[in-house]
Amino acid sequence: MFLSALQFLLLPGCSRTANTIAVIPRACGTVLWEPEHAGAAHVARSKGLNVYWNAPTRDDDVEGQIALLERVVARGYAGIIITPDQTLPFRSPVRKIVSRGLPMVVVGTNLGISPSQKLSYVLNDDAAGGQMAARRLGRILSGQGAIAVLGINPQLTGITARERSFENTLRVEYPGIRVVERRLGYYSEPQEQQVAEDILNRGGTIDAIVALSHASTRGAFYALAEFDKTQSIKLVGFDQDLMPPIRTGGLDSVVMQRTYDMGRTAMELMDAQLHGRPVPGVTVFPPMLMTRENIDSPEIRQQLTANWWATP
Repeated sequence: MFLSALQFLLLPGCSRTANTIAVIPRACGTVLWEPEHAGAAHVARSKGLNVYWNAPTRDDDVEGQIALLERVVARGYAGIIITPDQTLPFRSPVRKIVSRGLPMVVVGTNLGISPSQKLSYVLNDDAAGGQMAARRLGRILSGQGAIAVLGINPQLTGITARERSFENTLRVEYPGIRVVERRLGYYSEPQEQQVAEDILNRGGTIDAIVALSHASTRGAFYALAEFDKTQSIKLVGFDQDLMPPIRTGGLDSVVMQRTYDMGRTAMELMDAQLHGRPVPGVTVFPPMLMTRENIDSPEIRQQLTANWWATP
């Protein structure tokens, strides 16, 4: 939040200028969403646009994000790029804003509202991510084993798509891998850790854990570390927010969103909307699998770019 306030101060008068785009992620200051900031800012600079970046401090603060959205509309920004915390609560606000003619790009979550000249989506291919996680597990478990799935969240369409695709791929391609635990997800890492510890306390045989969100990935890793099982139980996570354990093997891999590319594309679509150019209704980016072998590759490093002032 401090960085967001500082940036606002460095852009005097931007709250009511006609060339400022409000970008509202799920939360500020995270490895997952700061690259979106960088991608959007790099394009904005080349287009002569300013960026106002702000978000609640927690990605479960739905009311806070909606309140911020309403304040942004009242301040008269030229357009809005938003990554909603949840699906259903944002349908009415977004419909209302678009009906007024204000350009919007929704990142990361399909709200079920048809795209138009004033509404575009930039999405992660969550179904492909589910397949990627299933095939990674199939390889590291040699097609056999018992696993737990954490972080299931029916309030986010993307998480639901991941879970469905993951289990369908396992069923078809790796029938020897059984899902023995399924747990609903929380936005709180301590709660996710408690869920994982509960599974480990039961004493049943678990060969791997798949964590469908950044919070469940952290929670599962902390639980495995607490029980000294980071090497004996494999962990495949989602959404790049925890990376150092990949180097030590405590976290096998992460299915990461290309949020830098998503931020760039969202701002390019916004610029096109502002100038009346036709835009695609939906743009989908395939995820990437981050492992110990490729964590330092140029492709991975680009998606982790968090310096929005630097030249891309």
